Amino acid sequence: MLEILIIICKINPFKELFLKIGKFEYNKPLILAPMAGATDIPFRNLAYELGADFAVTEMIMANSLIYKNPKGFQLMERGKYDNPFIVQIAASDTETFLKALPHVKDVGADILDLNMGCPARKIVKKGAGSALLREPDKVYDIVKAVKDNIDIPLTVKIRLGWNNEELTYKEVIKNIQNAGADAFTVHRRTTSQAYKGFFDEDIFKEIADMATIPFICNGEINTKEDIARVFKLGCDGIMIGRSAVKHPWIFSKDINEPTIKEVYDIMKRHFKLIIEYYGEKTGIYKMKKFYGSYIKDIKGAKELKFNLMRINDYNKAMSMIDNFFDDYWSAYE
Repeated sequence: MLEILIIICKINPFKELFLKIGKFEYNKPLILAPMAGATDIPFRNLAYELGADFAVTEMIMANSLIYKNPKGFQLMERGKYDNPFIVQIAASDTETFLKALPHVKDVGADILDLNMGCPARKIVKKGAGSALLREPDKVYDIVKAVKDNIDIPLTVKIRLGWNNEELTYKEVIKNIQNAGADAFTVHRRTTSQAYKGFFDEDIFKEIADMATIPFICNGEINTKEDIARVFKLGCDGIMIGRSAVKHPWIFSKDINEPTIKEVYDIMKRHFKLIIEYYGEKTGIYKMKKFYGSYIKDIKGAKELKFNLMRINDYNKAMSMIDNFFDDYWSAYE
């Protein structure tokens, strides 16, 4: 069933081009946002299969590449559906960004994305991520230097500013555009808001009116209705983060409210992709991060998740999941 679903979801005939980054062109694209610990190759593959137009790697610290940390290079691996292959890196200064560029080139990235929006404390205390929004001139210097030293499109992901008193997005966006970036993404939160609270959607309209290059909207876009409404505000693409982890079918052109059978099929597909990529020993731990997302709204989910978290064997975990859904269908369908 899922195979048929995947084929249907990938059908997306172009009528008019709304987003162009380099040679890549899209009609109202839905994009999987970079999220640490979530948007690895298995999840990106799943998102593509369900209908995402493209995805971005997890954020990679430039220093991890400079000092040849294996984890950084694993995060920079290309998945079979990554076309374009978009690598996102983060750093606190121009020199560090520039030193990482040869490694980005070596892996054949199609597009480079600069992270200037991560609010995590361990990132901003180093002066990276959204800490850079406090220094709009520095943002210009970084974007200009990186753009001058690569031969692939450059995009930048930001937030609105540090807090409500330091809403620097207007100056930052102006500098990003003047420095030669090819596109930018704005999350409608500030650093201090972290993952709670957000600005009204009208701010997307304001930014769209300012944009002279493609503009991608991000932040609290959770439903198909949200997607349709936000596109009308003038953005060229929509990037979806935590809602995609909770509901990966948000990328599907055909699934709105999935049946329990569709959730089951998508979950099993995801877990298979995880095991194929990581192997069982590591994969079973990766799976645990997603149990709650798939089963949380199903009767008996709390007990099932508790039991699954104690299992470190893939076949046993899948057997427990299969039995749970078999019992559910027997009782409720």
